[in-house]
Amino acid sequence: MLTTSDMASAAGGASGKDWFDCLPDDLVHHVLSFLPAMDAVRTSVLSRRWRDFWASMPRLNVDVGDFRDDGQFENFTVHALPLLDSSVPLRSLRLRSSLHYLSALWVNHAVKRKVAVLEYSGRAELCSSVDASLSLASSYLTKVVLKHFDFDYGQFWPLIDACPALENLELLDVWTFYSVTISSSSLKYLRIVSCLFYNGFRISAPNLLTMCLDDVNVNGPLGHDSLVLENLSSLMTASVSVYHCFYPKHYVKTELHFFHGLSHARNLKLIAPLYEALFEEGLPTCPVFNNLKCLVLGDWCMAFDLYPLRCILRQSPMLEELCVELGDEECENCKNRKPAFSYGEISPFWCDRLKTVKIKCTEHDERFVALLQLFCKILVCIEEVDIDRQWVSAQPPDSSEL
Repeated sequence: MLTTSDMASAAGGASGKDWFDCLPDDLVHHVLSFLPAMDAVRTSVLSRRWRDFWASMPRLNVDVGDFRDDGQFENFTVHALPLLDSSVPLRSLRLRSSLHYLSALWVNHAVKRKVAVLEYSGRAELCSSVDASLSLASSYLTKVVLKHFDFDYGQFWPLIDACPALENLELLDVWTFYSVTISSSSLKYLRIVSCLFYNGFRISAPNLLTMCLDDVNVNGPLGHDSLVLENLSSLMTASVSVYHCFYPKHYVKTELHFFHGLSHARNLKLIAPLYEALFEEGLPTCPVFNNLKCLVLGDWCMAFDLYPLRCILRQSPMLEELCVELGDEECENCKNRKPAFSYGEISPFWCDRLKTVKIKCTEHDERFVALLQLFCKILVCIEEVDIDRQWVSAQPPDSSEL
């Protein structure tokens, strides 16, 4: 097996010329950016000129899995971190570590170096806690990805609120038993996947363009709203997917104006099992979707003689494309269950602009007949109806693959 010293000797060749010294600084830094932090340090033996290159890398990739054990990672952190050049701005830090006290050292170092992109991941098997000394206070951070974490009381909001330039935020497999608020005037892209917010969740972002809430479980205490979407006037594309039926009892109150937060979207996807309270209880106050062009709905829209579907279609005068994805067979309990609200008859309406309809369902799902009957009544200028009866419904994402 070639050692780094062997590589250094071979680089000179018969001429004795050190080819590593011929590479421009920018190219060397670019190459080092693809290496794990420990491997980048090892390149210091390749050339005298390369001895300190690793200390000024514009990107850092630190993964505890690259080390023999936690002790080796701690030893590396203690000895390597002080040697990094703090005067060189950092473009990105990609950190995976469940040792939160060591992780905080790396994150705080990156923040001091004006890092723009931070991707910080804990353990997939068990959500990691966040060290109290960790701080994201920076006017340079534009993207933050947090994965596999459990936040204690008062930890989450100060982290995000301290990033006035933040444009992209991703929360993957994050959970907390405390109320969470995301309030940002700079945020443009928000992606939340497989997260649990046990005490309520609020989003307020006037410049948000794209929002994805996928397999998000939100509960709230008696007398409080579970999920609040407000001040999303710039929203263009929104996707809300719930894979496990969330139908709260008396101890939970859902936000009755849920759809108002989505009313500015041009592209909207709402996927949920049959009788999802998060969507269903927002129907009585459903606003008009004046900008909506493309709509995707799941099984929940088929409840109560297609009332949810008819309600949203009536409130979407500019709709051009509709897709209905049916993945769950309707059981007897679902057929006999009473709605959580009193809904009346929907006055006749027509979808003047709806041109494309796609129905995705399993081979033996006969609910598509009811859909066709409805479309025959309301469609005026339909150009295409596509029925895919081989479709298999989506499953919730595997948190270990996030």
